[in-house]
Amino acid sequence: MISLLLFASGFIGILFLTNPIFDLEKNPLPCVITAGIAAVVLAVLGGILVKEYYMQISEDWFELIKGKKVTRYSYSDFAGSNVTRHYMNGIYVGTSREISIKEASGKTTKINANNLSKSDFAELVTYLGKTSYTKAHDIEATAEYFNEGYEFRIPNEKIIKANKSRLVGWTVFTVLLLAVFLGMLVYSLGIPNTSAGFFTIMIFAGIAGVMNIFMDVIPARRTYGKVKNLPNRIYADRYTLSIGDMTFGADSILNILMVPADYTIMTRDMTVITKDNKKYKFCFGKNDSKNKYTYSDYDKLAGTLEIWCIVNYVNFMKILG
Repeated sequence: MISLLLFASGFIGILFLTNPIFDLEKNPLPCVITAGIAAVVLAVLGGILVKEYYMQISEDWFELIKGKKVTRYSYSDFAGSNVTRHYMNGIYVGTSREISIKEASGKTTKINANNLSKSDFAELVTYLGKTSYTKAHDIEATAEYFNEGYEFRIPNEKIIKANKSRLVGWTVFTVLLLAVFLGMLVYSLGIPNTSAGFFTIMIFAGIAGVMNIFMDVIPARRTYGKVKNLPNRIYADRYTLSIGDMTFGADSILNILMVPADYTIMTRDMTVITKDNKKYKFCFGKNDSKNKYTYSDYDKLAGTLEIWCIVNYVNFMKILG
């Protein structure tokens, strides 16, 4: 991938640089030949100097291959993943993905996984992280965990109300900022000789109001819209899973997908996909430091449901952005 990018960028760049010398329109051949040679050189250098990671996965271990160096790891060495959304001046510009591997020395190696699609990345992380309860005797022992059932009581009305209050608060604040901007704008049109300080406050109020719409109001509205279906109870026993007033048999579920508890860039979403291809979506709010807008025991819920899926041979996948 690196070599391909260097070849393409080198070819285009050199093509433009040689244009003043050879004149691309009149003498295209020298320009193309020069650009081609330079692109090949860059691609070869990129292949030599920049080594990409490759991963080979086996049942009991996985290997990272970088050039001629091959390092084998056990699945317990997988140290997690991270997804970061990047913004510039409040505008989304892209997402980066990486996985972390714990070395024998104690250091952590971070592997860039931007070449993977969202679904491939989620599948890889789910596979690397499934190290517990995979042997038959472990599954049998862990299954006893659900013999008497495990219940989570969720204060859904309180969480929904908190998210609604946040939406109203951000909306009112944004409207006030825009009202200040418009009021000062109208005033300045009637009295042109306004001070620099007046003009600065007016511009600040306008910019802050517009930014709040995209950075606070819209996300708060989206979260509130999703969290309104938050169930008040989730109960898991040996063979069934109850969510609110719905009950699913383990043999009827194909996949359960959940956003990791420590992710702050996404709402805590959960999707149950049944074998007849029906999807049931639930949102537990968004991670915040005071757990005011989310279910505080979401991390325990996600861990319990992952174990329940392993015990019942249901696919559990993490939604990683």
